[in-house]
Amino acid sequence: MKEILIAFVQVFAMMSPWLVFGFLMAGMIAVWIPRSWVNRTMGGSSGFGGILRAVAIGVPLPVCSCGVLPVAAGLRKHGAGKGPTAALLISTPQTGVDSILATYALLGPVFAVARPVAAALTGLVGGVAVSAVGGEDASAAAAEDETAGSRGIKAVLWQAYRRLLGSVVKPLAVGLAVSALVTVLVPDDFFADAFHGSDWIAMPVMALVGFPMYVCSTASIPIAAALVAKGVSPGAAFVFLMVGPAVNAMSLTTVAALVGRKAAAAYVAVIVIGAILCGIAVNLVPDALPASSAIASAGHSLSAVHWASAAFLAAMMVYNLALPVGMGHGKCAANRK
Repeated sequence: MKEILIAFVQVFAMMSPWLVFGFLMAGMIAVWIPRSWVNRTMGGSSGFGGILRAVAIGVPLPVCSCGVLPVAAGLRKHGAGKGPTAALLISTPQTGVDSILATYALLGPVFAVARPVAAALTGLVGGVAVSAVGGEDASAAAAEDETAGSRGIKAVLWQAYRRLLGSVVKPLAVGLAVSALVTVLVPDDFFADAFHGSDWIAMPVMALVGFPMYVCSTASIPIAAALVAKGVSPGAAFVFLMVGPAVNAMSLTTVAALVGRKAAAAYVAVIVIGAILCGIAVNLVPDALPASSAIASAGHSLSAVHWASAAFLAAMMVYNLALPVGMGHGKCAANRK
């Protein structure tokens, strides 16, 4: 029990800087970006164009699965439709300009090209699927009063760590706990040797292994390289490389709160099926991995920034759990028309 608690604290600290930064970005969006622009760009009435624009923003954005959650929540409350919100959530954590370069360095050019392509395709398909299954609406934000108010840093902080964090704090807390437990209990290379040479089994298993874990797009690279070194095919490793960053217990509970359970099921199905299809495609490419592919460990070092972010985030989560979201809403009406 002590080991699990220690590991939970470490996982929470590892995620915290991204969450703190993500909520700050979301607060800036809520205060400084006009809702009319969000509605035109990614609103429910924007159709496929809104989904396409969300993917174009998400693929190069260097934000992990936990960091993109508050950004998506802020956009959703600010008028973004379910389809574009899902497209952003799917495409953003799978890759980014930073992880593309790291992927090339460790896994070679095929993987470096395949990652952003796969992120874009699954983002587009996922956005369309969520829009079809969940139905588009004007989102909760569009029904709210758009009275303009303070647009200073105080308004940004209130929107970020009170209104937006408060709106997802319960599923976020549950997902954090589950993600930490699974990360502790499931070793990174647990299934690698067992399914050597059996891709039809290995690929779904790699999806199941990556599904509940928290691992960012960059940190997943050395894990995938280690899996290949243990005998997993490039395609099966690519499945983990897609699913691990795109879905985890924390993101799943929050996505369900943002777009609904049926749409969240479609969201997961697109990622898993898309990852397996992309894995099959990668295996069809001759010499998908260079012979000199480096193998590295996936250790995470925690700095003072991690611990300070964790302390701040924990305090704000406790505060929001103790106080109903609606209280104090009128103090800082930061939405722009």
